[in-house]
Amino acid sequence: MLLALFVRTYEYLVLRVPAPALFAPNDVTSTSERSEGDYNKMATDLDHRLSTILDHLKKGHEGVRVLQDLAVVYDMKEALSMPVDKLNQIIVHFIGDMYLGLEGKTSSFKMLPSYVYKGDANVSGTFLALDLGGTNFRVMSLTLDCGKVVQEDQVKYEIPSALMRSDKSGEELFDFIAKCVKEYQEKQVASKAEGLGFTFSFPVLQHGIDSGILITWTKGFSTKGVEGRDVVMLLREAFAREGVKIPVSALVNDTVGTLVAGYFADHHAEVGVILGTGSNACYWEDVPQIRKLPSPSGWLGGDQKMCINIEWGNFDSINQNVLPYTEMDNEIDRQSPNPGRQRFEKLISGMYLGEIARLLILKLVRHGILPTVPTQVPPFSLPSVAISEVLRDESADLAQVRAVFYKLYKYELTTGQATTIRDMFCCITLRSARLAASGIAAILLKTGNVKNAKICVDGSVFEKTPYYKQQMEQCLDEIFESHGITSHGVQLVPTSNGSGVGAAMISALAKRAPTSS
Repeated sequence: MLLALFVRTYEYLVLRVPAPALFAPNDVTSTSERSEGDYNKMATDLDHRLSTILDHLKKGHEGVRVLQDLAVVYDMKEALSMPVDKLNQIIVHFIGDMYLGLEGKTSSFKMLPSYVYKGDANVSGTFLALDLGGTNFRVMSLTLDCGKVVQEDQVKYEIPSALMRSDKSGEELFDFIAKCVKEYQEKQVASKAEGLGFTFSFPVLQHGIDSGILITWTKGFSTKGVEGRDVVMLLREAFAREGVKIPVSALVNDTVGTLVAGYFADHHAEVGVILGTGSNACYWEDVPQIRKLPSPSGWLGGDQKMCINIEWGNFDSINQNVLPYTEMDNEIDRQSPNPGRQRFEKLISGMYLGEIARLLILKLVRHGILPTVPTQVPPFSLPSVAISEVLRDESADLAQVRAVFYKLYKYELTTGQATTIRDMFCCITLRSARLAASGIAAILLKTGNVKNAKICVDGSVFEKTPYYKQQMEQCLDEIFESHGITSHGVQLVPTSNGSGVGAAMISALAKRAPTSS
């Protein structure tokens, strides 16, 4: 296959023989469709064409340059590949860090207790949820009847980018949130809500269900005066300034909310995962295993399970000796607001996938594989949504791919160049999907709850990236098969709006039993 690709590429770039686009994914007949005669004919044709090319190489034609171009592309593909052996190495370190975090020892994982316990979900009432965890902020109203959602309403607000920067204060950010809630109340019949669940999707140290100290900002936030403070108190103070009269009864991480929302629908829900602007995961852990927390608030004793917020985005950020970082990954880390932190998240989340793709394109330009871009290509100018648009285009001439880059940068591409870009974007998202799957596999292998487990997943990368879910499922099959586990029955369950719905549900649990939610 590689030899055939070289022959085709050389003919196309040097000899100018009409051929399919460079690195085209769909131009080779599948193995199942070929007969033995087809293979013999292909071998004969390939031998003849290769001899012709070797003659040209001996005469000093451009073969060396073509080989160099191929080497650059395949070196990048190799750097982005995630074979099962590598993923199993990652899994071993991942599980080790989970145990260290549960014991309160040095670990790349926070392993934060949520004080949300697995139990009866038979609750009723109307509750609000606030969801802050990325570039958008949502206000949601949810009416429950015996644990079932009977009415749901939500409004999305865009967070001004200025409020995410370090020159703005926490009071300004939380005042914006309070104003959004007040506006929502004025437009909707939400004043009779019995409680509010606040989904705050950042690393928080909780000592109870309704309080939590922000440990560190992630996902591009650096607003001053928030780290080290109780975010529920900041929200209550902003509510008081704006005249919002709703009790804040629960503080929830978006991943925890996603798992709880999935658990209300199916008690086989074992793991919650966010794959959007940022990335994180949580799971049900036996309380006695949380050795750094001998007697947590709300624990009723025995083998009760609590939801643990892993904060998996920080994996390998201490030693940085497991994940395979490329030069693009290291450049992104150096230029980020939190260098040396959230290294796993920077490989897989929507905040960074577009930037990885931008740097990869610039590398191809530097090597002369792609033409010079006619306009400036500033950092983070290639949004992750553009990757989805590129991958969605399966037409012969890749008109959509070429249109995306012309719209962004007035960049005119041939079909061959567009195919090269699409092929590399596939490698970027495939790496993300396989790394995310390895994290899920590690959690299930650690708990032993592999069979028929439901994985509740929310986030734009999972929902909108073509083939992402299938790539994760295939990777899980490969990993479990390597451990001798067949017919595992693990399912990835899309849980849209899980963070908001789950927060309202946890607020309902907290109101019914505030000391044993």
